[in-house]
Amino acid sequence: MTTSRTDAPAAPDSPAASASPPETGRFRPRQLAGLLRPRTVEEVVGHVRAAARAAEASPDGGGSAPVPLHPVSTGRNWGLGSALPVRDGAAVLDLSGLDRIREIDTLRGYAVVEPGVTQDLLAQRLTGTDRVLNLTGASRHTSIIGNILERGVGLHRTRAEDLAGLELVLADGQRVRTGWWPAPGGPAVVQPHGSGPSLNHLFTQASWAAVTAAVVRLRPRPRTVTVLPLTFPADRLNAAVDVLREWTAGHLVPATTKIYDPVAARTYGVRDRYLAHLALTGDPEVTDALTRIVGDRVRAPGSPFEHASPGAADADVHAAYAGRPDPADTLFRRKTGGCCARCLDRERGLLMFLPLVPFRGTAAAEAAGLVRDATADCTAGVTMNVLDADTVDHVVTIGFTPGDPEAARRAHRALDRLHTAFATRGWLPYRSDVDHPLPPHTALHRRLRDALDPHGVFARGRVEGPQPPPAP
Repeated sequence: MTTSRTDAPAAPDSPAASASPPETGRFRPRQLAGLLRPRTVEEVVGHVRAAARAAEASPDGGGSAPVPLHPVSTGRNWGLGSALPVRDGAAVLDLSGLDRIREIDTLRGYAVVEPGVTQDLLAQRLTGTDRVLNLTGASRHTSIIGNILERGVGLHRTRAEDLAGLELVLADGQRVRTGWWPAPGGPAVVQPHGSGPSLNHLFTQASWAAVTAAVVRLRPRPRTVTVLPLTFPADRLNAAVDVLREWTAGHLVPATTKIYDPVAARTYGVRDRYLAHLALTGDPEVTDALTRIVGDRVRAPGSPFEHASPGAADADVHAAYAGRPDPADTLFRRKTGGCCARCLDRERGLLMFLPLVPFRGTAAAEAAGLVRDATADCTAGVTMNVLDADTVDHVVTIGFTPGDPEAARRAHRALDRLHTAFATRGWLPYRSDVDHPLPPHTALHRRLRDALDPHGVFARGRVEGPQPPPAP
């Protein structure tokens, strides 16, 4: 595979065309038309305009682009396809070279970043200020923008809530902005919805434009962070989840609790039990009072919980919730058995399934059974992220030996079974992988896509699967 920095898009039959490189999921390799690595917004505009011109000159009279562009931020969408496009024939538009932090305003609480800016890079720049980034549990070397566009989940809130504004290159090469942006004479207060129709999330989980920058909201740096580790046995899952929902609905604990099944809990030194991390942040008086109340309830008769050892929520865990930088990526490497972000695609086999499940004990127990049945011949772990008093995001990870073709096939069959089993219950994934793209939900989505990118300059993404039949 070669690299292009020119306006000319790679043609499908050019020497640049090749099979996609290995990635953690070992999905079907895609045939790529090329790899484009711009380092400026102007170069992104050049690539998009070249693809648009090629579409206009195509034999079908501008019906479709001969080589659609597949934008990626850093390409570390592990377990879902990494940097792979859904379909063959696309040219990967690698935006990791756009790696500037354009602005940080700690007074108003925002940063303007480009796609190549990683979590740790911004966390380092915020050291010593009164603001922090809403970090995720993934590698510190993943893209902030990439995860926001996926609507990922941070340690303190969903990443969709971090988004204030987007800078875009549309399919005709036009540069536009949505949401709120700092500007002389503009609104002084960060207001993500802007005025009029709110457009930011028209471009999240979408493939209608290339995002070249974003305004990301920053959180106030907490005065204290206390992560309480609680454990409970598998046969108390139903009761434990119901108690945690009660605590969340009553605002005893924030809607940020993470629940690790006995496989996922091993990362934190817990064996054969579920582990819950309850993160309390704020003034010391508040966190101390909440810690005492939770402790009293844990010790109450009939409680499903026990206090875990402090090592189950150690300094690395507290550092992540506190937003502190970690260039060594310590916590992530513990999860991957020592593998770093740069080597994960080559050295690890990993698939992910991310359904949304009701925050109820019966639903959690049923979901655990579905995972157990679907992954009986694989190794799978589950992390449950509380999103609010009604919803829990399940992150099901299936590990396998990447050099063992049969192990990879078993893992993929298990993934297929998970999609089927959870769809039967209506518990659908909020993020999908390249082999299980989700169709647009409504005819309006398709009308918007066709209006913004009528010639398919951008490759269709993971939420635009097989075309559904037209509405009657």
